Order: sequence, then structure tokens, then C-alpha cells
Amino acid sequence: MISRRASPGISLGADNHGRLFEKSVRERNLKKTKPGILAAQYRLNVPATKTSQSSKILRPKKHDMVQLVRDEVEESNIFDVPKKEEREIKEIRLCNLDDSDFSDEEDELEIYFMSQRPKETMSQKLYKEACKTLRITPMQMFHKALDTDEIRVIGVTMKPKDTKACAIALCRDSEVEKLTFDGNDLGSSGAMYIADVVDRNTYLIELSITENNIGKQGAQAICEALKNNNYLRKLDLSGNNLTEGDAVHFKEMLDENHALRELHLKHNKFHEKGGEIFAEGLAVNDFLKVLDLSWNHLRLRGATAIGRALQKNRHLEKLDISWNGFHLTGAATISYALTMNTALLELDMSCNRLTDACAKCLIKGIEKNSTLKVLRLGKNQMYPGSAMDLLECIDQSISGIQLLDLGDQCVMDTFEKLYNDMKKRRDSFKAIYGYVWDTNREGISQTDVNEDEKDLIDEDPLLVLFEYARLQNFRLLDMFTILDTDKSGSLDKQEFKDGLEQVKIPMSEPSLNLLIKKMDKDGDGEIDFGELISAQKMHKEKLRDFMRAEVDLENTEIGRIDRKIRMVMSRRHLMKKKKTEMKDLLKVLTKAARPVEEDIPVEEKVAKDLKSTLQKGFPKMANLMNFLPDIKQRMSLVTQTEAEGNNSQPVDTPEESNQ
Repeated sequence: MISRRASPGISLGADNHGRLFEKSVRERNLKKTKPGILAAQYRLNVPATKTSQSSKILRPKKHDMVQLVRDEVEESNIFDVPKKEEREIKEIRLCNLDDSDFSDEEDELEIYFMSQRPKETMSQKLYKEACKTLRITPMQMFHKALDTDEIRVIGVTMKPKDTKACAIALCRDSEVEKLTFDGNDLGSSGAMYIADVVDRNTYLIELSITENNIGKQGAQAICEALKNNNYLRKLDLSGNNLTEGDAVHFKEMLDENHALRELHLKHNKFHEKGGEIFAEGLAVNDFLKVLDLSWNHLRLRGATAIGRALQKNRHLEKLDISWNGFHLTGAATISYALTMNTALLELDMSCNRLTDACAKCLIKGIEKNSTLKVLRLGKNQMYPGSAMDLLECIDQSISGIQLLDLGDQCVMDTFEKLYNDMKKRRDSFKAIYGYVWDTNREGISQTDVNEDEKDLIDEDPLLVLFEYARLQNFRLLDMFTILDTDKSGSLDKQEFKDGLEQVKIPMSEPSLNLLIKKMDKDGDGEIDFGELISAQKMHKEKLRDFMRAEVDLENTEIGRIDRKIRMVMSRRHLMKKKKTEMKDLLKVLTKAARPVEEDIPVEEKVAKDLKSTLQKGFPKMANLMNFLPDIKQRMSLVTQTEAEGNNSQPVDTPEESNQ
């Protein structure tokens, strides 16, 4: 039998050879296509390790392989089309350059894109050249803004060289109208460079250099530049720690500058002396429209100087003196200024330690002023009654106020009722206020004595009065001396009651009558000065014993009285936000104890009252000289006859006589 297996080296015939060749060609063509590449990558043409369920071997047909190759070629041609179009576009753009010297494609594209950029202005070129000379890195934001009318650089620390480069660019060929450098730590040297810009640039109309600590030299340089500048309209130098000595530069600038319309100097430290110096320039300036002096520690002499300057100034329209210490003397001068000033439209006196007495002073000026439109009095130590008085003054007088801003000041429901009625008659009027209290709430309108007040009356009445005086920071002896005008050493019940009402003792009228009745131990209908002296000594001894003993204050008699007083004050909403000073209270009592003379100004009335009180020999009133340092000049307003009549030797007070 002949075996069919061929031995090695023996040909299997033409048919077998043709089939093997055709198979190798198909596999080679398959590997060139995308499916073939994937098959080679994932080894799809490797026989499976397990035997297939079907014994039939499936092979790709010839026409299928040809179709796969054609699809692959078409796909590659599709991806080549965008690249060809992109090359043609680049060639077209390069041809438009009309420059055959460049053979490098990247250089040609760079030149093309540079040709599309806008040309640099002269100030931008100067800035780059200055940065190159000073060996500093240019600020791109500043470089781009040089081509606009406003530059704002905020919160970027700038060294003197950086500021110098900016100043060089702004001094020549610059059309920038608004320049802002806020919080850049420019210092004195940087401010001096900015002063050069103010001196040379004729386009700049607004300049803001806040929170930069420019110092005395910087403030002086800017003020000197403004003396000859006729273009700058707005200047903001807030938060630069300017002191009293720097105020003289602004005073001289206001004397000579005729272009500045807005000046913002908040968050500085002018204090009293600086306020006096600055006020001299404000009084003679006829061009400034807006002034911001908030947060400048203006008080006493500085506050009164600003008020006197406002009496002479006839062009200022908006004044912000909030967050200072104008208090009673400042309010008196502002009130007198309102009776004369016809230009001021907006006044902000928020957070100025204004009390009810200050509100009464302001009312006298408001009722005679018809031009003021906005009045802001928020965050002051006023009670709801003062808010009601202000609203009634606006309603019943010639006042033209359209906005009364009391901040979060509590008011009564009667205030809200009157406000709603006013809005019907005056559509443009608006009031801002805080919480509205009910007039008929318990503890306010009760005619009978409540339980808390009964407990307070059961205590020693003199200790109650002295403890209340200690809480409110005033002396009953001083009040007694002021009210005792005839120096008799005693007060009748009505006089003493009026004095207690002036200091707002937290008791209703029935409770107050019972308290005064208990104080009159001898039953003669008068309160003796000796009784107050003995009560004061007893009060001091009890306080001294408490300080020495290791006992809680609440367990002592004074502690018990203190707790009851606070409860009554809390119920009646009369606890002051801040203790009033002795000097201010005595001044209020001095004015309240005398009839008001409507035909003389407020300042003259205060000076006259102080003069007569001081000449009566009351030593504590000498401290009031701090309020009016120019009291001697104001004394001349009183007639010579009256001055000679009151020039007698001072009479000893009952306290000094007793000693």
C-alpha cells in the first residue's frame, strides 16, 4: 500500500502551491489595512487554544479584502483634505506679505501676526523704555490701560521704581482722566512721583490714593502741586494716617486752588488742632462742593471750628462729619450754621455722641433752614422722644428735608403714624428708623407704681439717688448746687423733682413723689443740702466697706439697689448706651434752669449761661472751659454793664461753707 503523506522535500503539486501563495498574499494585504493592524495588535489571527465547536474554517473572501483596502484608502484621503486646505491658506497669507526674503515659515507667521496688532501709544512706549532703564518688570495691566481714559491699580505693592516708571508714562502724551492707586503702599516717595503727574498732566480730573501711607512729605507734595493745578476735580486721600501737622498743607491748598470740587479725607487723624487749621481754609474756599471728614477724631475745638467755618462757607453742598465727637458744642455751632447757610444740601452727623440735648440744639437750626435735603443722624445716643421732635420739626417748619436717616434708632408708634401722614402730604419725604415701640406697653404709660419701683422705694431713697448717679456718671451735689440759684442751701419739692426729671431718673411721677416725700425727713417741704451731704458720706462708706470685704456685690445693700435700678431702667428703656460725662450734663442743666431767649444765637446763650455760672463760684463748672476755648472772645458779646455787674467776688458754695 502506498502512503499519501509526502516526504520532506517532495512537491505536493501545482494546486497546493497556488493555494499557499494566494493565502500569503491575502495575509500580507490584510496587515496593511486598519483591521489588519488591529488584528496584529490584539493577536486575533492566532489560533485559539481550545478547539472550536465548528470544524469548518472561515476565511475572508477576496472581494471582501479588496473592499476593506479601498475603504481604508478613502478614509486616509478624507483626513488629508483639511491639512491640504490649511497649507493652501497659509501659502495665501504668506503671499500677501509680499516678502521673499523670509524662508522660515515660523518667522513669516510671527511677522504676520505682529502686523495685525494695534500700534503702541507714545505713553506705552515711554513706560516700556522707563521700565527697561530702571530694570524692572512692566505691569501688563498698567501698560494696557495707558491706552484708555481710566487706570485702576488696586492692592498691588509698588516700589518707588515702579511708581516712577508709571509717572514717566503719565506725565507725557497721556490722555488718562481717572487715576486710582489704592492700597499699593506707595509711601512718601511714591506720592511725590504722583505729585509730578498732577503738576504736569492736564487731562487728569480724578485722583485716588487711599491706604498708601503717603506721610507728611507726600501730602505736602500733592498739595503743592494742586496749588497750580486748574484741572483736577476730585481728590481722595483717605486712610493715609494724616496727622494734625498735615492739615496746614490742605489749608494752604484750599486758599489757592480754584478747581477742586470733591475732597475725601476720611480715616485720618486730624484731631482738635488739625480741625481748627483745616477749618480756616474751608471758611474762605468758594469752589469745594463735597467734603468728607469722617473718622478724623474731630472733637471739642476742632468740631466747633468746623461749625464756624460752615457759617462762613456759602458753596459747600455735601458735608460728611460722621464718626467724630461733635457732641453738644459741635451740635450748637452746626445748628447756628444751619440758620445762616443756604447752600448745604446733605449733612451726615452719624455716630457723633449726639444726645437729646444735642437734638434740641439741631432742631433750632433745622426749623429755620429751607435748603437742607438730607440729614443723617444714625448711631447716636438719642431716645425715641428726640426722634419724634425731629419729625415734628420737619413737618411744622419751613424745613425742606426729604430724607431723615436715623439708622437703627428706636421710635414710638406715634412717630410711625406721623410719618405715614407726612408721606401723604409730601411724596418725596422718606425716613429711615429702627424698631417701633408700642406707646401703651407696660412700664411706660402706667400711672400706678409697678412692683419693681415699689421695691426700689422700700430702699433708702438717698442711697437710691446716689447709686443711680454713680451708674449715670454725674453728681447729685453738683445738680443741687446748680438748681439752688438763691444759695439758700435747700430746694423745694418741685425744684428738686424738676432736677431729677432732667437727669431722667427711671421712675414714674407717683414713684418720684413718694421718693421725695421720704427724703423730706423734717417735713418742712424742702430738701436740705445737709441731708444730701450725709447721704453721700454714707454711700462712700458702704462702697469702701464692700471693697475691703470679701463679699459679692450682689449680697450687699448697694448691690441690691444697683440690681433694682437696672431692672427699672431696662423696663423703661432708659439705660444709656454710654455714660454721659459730668461736663455735658451740667451744661444741659445750666441751660434748662434758665428761660430760653429766642432773640440771641445759641452760642451766645451758652456763653452767657456759662459765664454767670462760673462767676457764682461753682468750682466744678471750670472744666467746661475745655468745651469753649475761646470763651473770652464770646464773653465780649455780653454787654459791658452786665459784665461789670457780675464781676463781684465768687460766693462760697454750700459745700465749701459746710467744710
